[in-house]
Amino acid sequence: MAIKFTSDKSTLLSLITPAMYASSNKSTLPALEGLLFTLKGSTLTVCGYDLEKGIKAESTVFGREDGKVVLNSVKISGIIKNLPEGDIFFECDEKNTVSISAGESRFALHGIDSSVFPSIPELMGENTTKIKADVLRDLITSTNHAVATTDSRPVFMGEQFRIENGDLTIVAADYCRMAVKSAKGCVTSEKEQNTFVVPGKTLNDLIRLSADVEDDIEMQFTRKYVIFRIDNVMMFSRLLEGEFLDYQTVIPVSGKTCVTIDRQAFLESVERASLLVDEKLRTPLRFKFEGDNLIIHCSTQIGKINDVVKIEHTGDDMEIGFNNKYILDALRACRDDKIQLILTSPHMGMVIRPAEPKEDSDYTYLVLPLRLKD
Repeated sequence: MAIKFTSDKSTLLSLITPAMYASSNKSTLPALEGLLFTLKGSTLTVCGYDLEKGIKAESTVFGREDGKVVLNSVKISGIIKNLPEGDIFFECDEKNTVSISAGESRFALHGIDSSVFPSIPELMGENTTKIKADVLRDLITSTNHAVATTDSRPVFMGEQFRIENGDLTIVAADYCRMAVKSAKGCVTSEKEQNTFVVPGKTLNDLIRLSADVEDDIEMQFTRKYVIFRIDNVMMFSRLLEGEFLDYQTVIPVSGKTCVTIDRQAFLESVERASLLVDEKLRTPLRFKFEGDNLIIHCSTQIGKINDVVKIEHTGDDMEIGFNNKYILDALRACRDDKIQLILTSPHMGMVIRPAEPKEDSDYTYLVLPLRLKD
């Protein structure tokens, strides 16, 4: 279908760049690797859709003839980025051949008929929630390290959103760890309570899309989809189905050993010990809580290390083993100078939380141990 318009370079890139996050790069269907350009009057909409998530971005251009066409996302992005500054003239004929020109540059690009682009679901959000962009980014980046990367239980490849009376809690879990972070009174919602699971990949794209956004992000959700609106960009994603972990029953209320430790000193010590970890053998780090010291030990075919971090310790002495990566991920996600470690036994998970919780925000990380060989 013919389409004809004129636009400046920055406007086109502001539409193409976000839409590319939703185009597939490993599909046997060329249309899924493309972007759908739709012109209606003076409004140009660019859409990417991989059947799981979609992104629509729209802006005003100088429209001359309404129409639609699908273009390979990588090729059209590369062409627009490398054109000189100034007006870009875009014209598609009835055979879906697109002429793109700017300055002395002329491109002819073979498009795909818009009829083969997958139908976008009707999206009418039944519930609307607003949240500050920086708060949502912080909640996601503080927990997404615990999202599962294998699909043995697909629901764990997402993060659970729990909205309750203006509070938002985001939970991520796989089979070895869990991350929970809450923000108090951060959302305005039409519904007092709601729970849904958003794919981790969608949330990673959302972080990138909202990187420079300071205002509110609007969330709408239906039984099957969640919709995020950021300025002139709309992202929608299919929700994950299945029974998610009830985090409140998993986290120990109390433990036999309670430790307060400097987060940065702990992180640096674990980083040093990790230099000798044999990833293929999943060599654990040995943590020995003894008196006022945490002794971190690792011995592999490469060598061995003993490192000591000062702690404030109450309860039993204990020796326990952990995957170094899981500990590092949790420590890097913490936001406090002092953190608290709670342990029950060498065979149960270690809880990591702030030593002095804040009234408006709280987080809890749980890391399961590895069995130690004597």
